[in-house]
Amino acid sequence: MRRWTWGVVLLALGVPATAAWAVKKDEKLYVKARNTRVLKSSVPTADVVAVLQPGQQVTWKGADPKNAQWHQVTEPGGKAGFVFQTNLSTKPPDMELVSKDGKTRTIDPAAFVSSGAAVKALSPGAEKYGKEKGGGYADAVAQIKKLEGLALKVTPVEIDAHVKQAGLFPVVAPDTKVGPQAKKAVK
Repeated sequence: MRRWTWGVVLLALGVPATAAWAVKKDEKLYVKARNTRVLKSSVPTADVVAVLQPGQQVTWKGADPKNAQWHQVTEPGGKAGFVFQTNLSTKPPDMELVSKDGKTRTIDPAAFVSSGAAVKALSPGAEKYGKEKGGGYADAVAQIKKLEGLALKVTPVEIDAHVKQAGLFPVVAPDTKVGPQAKKAVK
């Protein structure tokens, strides 16, 4: 049976497909999420070995046999650890396009994320267009600007607290701290 046919059969049986299917041991994968934790073991509360940013490459060592949602990797500095599968991709993140003075250029995804531009819903050009168009467009611009303001007030620490309180799976770190994770009681 062809490889893709096996994939369809496995998906039909409820076996999750992973980003690592297309790679072999010791090949490269890319980090997709900001502040992706590389953990000492495949336990979500394990010590943090490294914190990676979008576009960084890791060397894939295989899925954890005990929990296939976690994949063993070696980070760029040579430290081994485990990363949650949804934070990995076989393809590098797309370069972000920015425009200034009528010229378009690409920028590195990690630089784009750290610049804060990734959380902006409207570019200055789109904002200007909406305001000039008036009516519902101007209202939509005002609403989006208000949402952007609210989004800027939410910190990674608050997101982390919400994830824990809601019982969601913590796959990214609230900061770039390496070492033991804080063991705080969740109310």
